[in-house]
Amino acid sequence: MSSDHQIQHSISSLSAPLRYIENHSISLDQCLIGTGINKQELHSSKSRIHLGQLLRFCRNIRQLSDDRYLGLAIGSEIHLADYGMFGFAMMSAKTLRQAVALGMRLVALSFTGFKHELIEKGSTAIHRMSPLMDYGDLLNVMSDREVAAVYLIYQELVRDKPPIIEINFVHHGGCTPARYTQHFACPVNFGRRCNEIVIPAEFMHTTISDTSKESAELCIQQCELLISQLSKQSSLVDDVRYTILSRPGYFPNIETVAEKMHMSSRTLRRHLSGQNTNYQDLLNEIRFGLARDYLLTTNFRLDQIGELLGYSEPGNFTHAFKRWAGVPPRTYRMQHYQSSS
Repeated sequence: MSSDHQIQHSISSLSAPLRYIENHSISLDQCLIGTGINKQELHSSKSRIHLGQLLRFCRNIRQLSDDRYLGLAIGSEIHLADYGMFGFAMMSAKTLRQAVALGMRLVALSFTGFKHELIEKGSTAIHRMSPLMDYGDLLNVMSDREVAAVYLIYQELVRDKPPIIEINFVHHGGCTPARYTQHFACPVNFGRRCNEIVIPAEFMHTTISDTSKESAELCIQQCELLISQLSKQSSLVDDVRYTILSRPGYFPNIETVAEKMHMSSRTLRRHLSGQNTNYQDLLNEIRFGLARDYLLTTNFRLDQIGELLGYSEPGNFTHAFKRWAGVPPRTYRMQHYQSSS
């Protein structure tokens, strides 16, 4: 996970704190002071913010609310659906261990300022969250947010309260440490070197329920988050990717995309050529990226994956994937399972 404050994330990263200020009747205008974010950006799915802006937004909320447990409140409202592709990938894993491992691989997409590790020692599994920066007066808030959010991820993945052995925090618990024991319903320790959630190792074998159609649509709607994070090209290229992915299960032609971007297809082709790419390459890149994630993180059949990627015939998907990866999708999936077994 990079500690670079300038990494851009979707404006949806503010969903939980926005729900908090709405529920507590806190002034949005005052919360936005010094963030560099305006109200119009909050309503645009194309808007991006960086970690520094999130920290200022949370600092403003804490000052206005004087809530010493703000982090717990916000972290407990960050549902898997708020993470987009990151959340979908975990929901579609076979077991909790696979879900957590995949989540850690994609953790940069979760807008965290902590290093995440899963350490298994005998009968226990420790999910460790170490600060990657000096949070100063926000250490309590951000640690609470991180631990509460991870706790909720475990709970939503298994659809039940996880059997927590203990939880550890780097801060000292404030004036009412019992509040944490009440919140997590388990022993809580303070002043530790790292934030940790400790659970029985056997719990990591828990099977996760089959992915729903709604979750699959969520992946397609929000996987622009993953694509844009990997992008090293211009905002125009990211805008094209976003437009391609704006409607679940539908992959438009260049004319449709150009129209949505308020230009002719000829102009769009020229602009993309200036970025050393073209529309078909971008479309193939997106489909290939989604195909890999579907194959390695879900139990979807090949015909289901082909349908999600906009192929009317399973054979067309198989031929396309072989062209991209050099091997058929079934072989690609088997090779991955063999190498990880």
